[in-house]
Amino acid sequence: MESALELHDVSRVFARGIVALRQVSLSVRGGEFVAVMGATGSGKSTLLHCAAGLDRPSSGSVRLAGREISRLRERPLTRWRRDRVGFVFQSYNLLSELTVRQNVALPGRLGAPRTRDLEQVLASVGLAGAGPRPVGELSGGQRQRVAIARALVTRPAVIFADEPTGALDPTTGGQILRLLREAADRDGVTVLMVTHDPVAAAWSDRLVLLRAGTVAGDAATPAAPVIADRLHAVSTAVPA
Repeated sequence: MESALELHDVSRVFARGIVALRQVSLSVRGGEFVAVMGATGSGKSTLLHCAAGLDRPSSGSVRLAGREISRLRERPLTRWRRDRVGFVFQSYNLLSELTVRQNVALPGRLGAPRTRDLEQVLASVGLAGAGPRPVGELSGGQRQRVAIARALVTRPAVIFADEPTGALDPTTGGQILRLLREAADRDGVTVLMVTHDPVAAAWSDRLVLLRAGTVAGDAATPAAPVIADRLHAVSTAVPA
């Protein structure tokens, strides 16, 4: 299957010479669910931000949904993200003064093509009939469902999820991960998820481990206990 996301020799250097990524190359197929893990400071969030076009690499290239985005100007890059990418963050990034329906419809109001029926999307994430409710009245798990519905309504090629279950209890977190899993399996959406939780990572097809800004492991996802062991090994290893 054609790659939905490709990073080639991506490096990211911040002020004072702080290197967050070092020549990272990664190819993710359409419909693949990839979990990215590593210790604090390993480059997980920087990788996600560069892959999603939220940050620009210092060198290397990023191809997202069939388009090279590394050197796109800001306006066409913003449109490409709007039309082809969905985001799910730990903090939800919803507008609490708006209703559920208004939050999910927001990409369309900003110009994105709404290719799925809004009520059907709400039903698919377990929020049938919740459209008129103010987001401020919802639980954390319900808000994350709204965020996923908003990400899905434009039929994105890729969903980027940054610790999507970090603020949720295990049961609710499992429900959210099931929705992401279904998006990959049912709709062919590529999911790139950053997480610190081996149980969350176990829902993925593929596990990418980072250490000091480099890829230290990239293989089919094992069971959660094995993930925990591999993460510990990578986190405590001394970089060459």
